[in-house]
Amino acid sequence: MGLYAILLFSRKRGGLEMIHEKAIVDKEVVLDEGVEIGPYAVIEKGVRLGKGVKISPFVHLKSNIYIGDNTFVGTGAVIGENPQMLGSRENLGKIYVGKNNIIREYVTINSSSHPEKYTSIGDNNFLMAFSHIAHDCKLGNNIVICNGTMLAGHVEIQDKAFISADVGIQQFIRIGALTMIGGLSRVTRDVPPFMMVVGGSRVRGLNIVGMKRDLFTKEDIKAVKKAYSFLYRQGLQLKIALSKLESIDSEKVKRMIIFILSSKKGICGSHKSSFMEKIFLDYPYLLRTRVSGYNLHQKQKELIMQNK
Repeated sequence: MGLYAILLFSRKRGGLEMIHEKAIVDKEVVLDEGVEIGPYAVIEKGVRLGKGVKISPFVHLKSNIYIGDNTFVGTGAVIGENPQMLGSRENLGKIYVGKNNIIREYVTINSSSHPEKYTSIGDNNFLMAFSHIAHDCKLGNNIVICNGTMLAGHVEIQDKAFISADVGIQQFIRIGALTMIGGLSRVTRDVPPFMMVVGGSRVRGLNIVGMKRDLFTKEDIKAVKKAYSFLYRQGLQLKIALSKLESIDSEKVKRMIIFILSSKKGICGSHKSSFMEKIFLDYPYLLRTRVSGYNLHQKQKELIMQNK
């Protein structure tokens, strides 16, 4: 144990867990091995903490919560509070948090709106400070949600999505796998997998970097680019674009089709650049993508060698 544990943790509960003497922990809370609970944390009846869970000072865990192994909960986080719904006074819902999650300072996660449902968070997610997860949301695995982002009720986020800071996501919206949402965006339509969204629910392009990091093959990326062109670059009606997508032999594109067909809110539209955006954003970007940084570096290196 580190110096922090030696100085602060001074009470045990029949196992290897460590509870600070100024923490308030209900007698019926279930703690697995290696749990650490900091000072002034409040943990109510009906909470279960897996192995190695670390609860920082001033955290408040309400009832009917399961937090999986090796999850960290930062200072001041509140998990399991009532849904923020008119007329909601009783906390009847539940929360499931998987393994290896990082939940940073002052994150709020509301319980589900019905006792038979869950607000659920998968494994290996990173929720940064002051982000908010409302009732009945469902998060997959390996998701990053940056500071100050707010999810309304019933939002679904699929695996490996990246949500930048201060994003607002409307209730019942679905965010596809490997999507990237730009900072300060507002999302009022479903975002298909592999897309990048900036501003007012407008698709700006594909998350090429994310696909490469996820080890997509060149053929997969080519197929997704073709599907993106049909959806957002050729001005086709959605029905016609989907018929063209069906002709592409790719599992990744089939995933996009299934997502779009199951959408109830509609999908994000394409972005049309204004005149000023074309001058200061689009054209400089196109110029940069046409110039190979590696080739420039090689030429500079050759010139240096010649001068020597």
